[in-house]
Amino acid sequence: MQQIEDAAAETGQKILAPRSIVVIGAATGGVAALTNITSKMPNSFPASIIIVQQMRPGFTRLLATYLSKSCGALVEEAENHQLLKPNQVLMTPGCHGITIAHGPGQERPFIVSIENQTDSAAKSRTRIDIAMQSAAEMFGSRTIGILLTGVGTDGRDGMKAIREKGGTTIVQDQDSSILFDMPKAAIDAGVVDEILPLWNIADRLIELMGDD
Repeated sequence: MQQIEDAAAETGQKILAPRSIVVIGAATGGVAALTNITSKMPNSFPASIIIVQQMRPGFTRLLATYLSKSCGALVEEAENHQLLKPNQVLMTPGCHGITIAHGPGQERPFIVSIENQTDSAAKSRTRIDIAMQSAAEMFGSRTIGILLTGVGTDGRDGMKAIREKGGTTIVQDQDSSILFDMPKAAIDAGVVDEILPLWNIADRLIELMGDD
């Protein structure tokens, strides 16, 4: 991070921060769902996207490489203290949590913090919640939460936090989900703005960015 800030200072360039944040949570069936969404992303996208896919360590890096082949934005596994930038997709490392904070310096850029949660069963079950809550705290109404196929209730509380800050919440519909548990939990909690089939989510996300 410091190298990026130093380079920007030397050239007189301002660190470009994303104007919005998108947090996508997924579990079982998520690889196919994420491929469908990221393959439709344009070459220029004003937001940062954070993906939390429930997956073992090592596999998330492979998934990021796979998704980058068809995505218009840069897709990479997130690193601790990495800068958030527009037109960027960060994959949360397997068995790790991700949060957003302001970095040091005059520019106060947004950075991500990565925490190993291998030994914390409670945190491992709420990794999507933690990411979404952190994003909502930092970006407020400029936060979009997307909850895809998966088992359990992870993401429900995170979507609630986003909605309470005036952000937008979207879930994958039952017909296109492998497992509908996670989207249904958020729907039943009354914290979902839109229920969409998988193939419409990317188009809606691009449309929302145009309205921003």
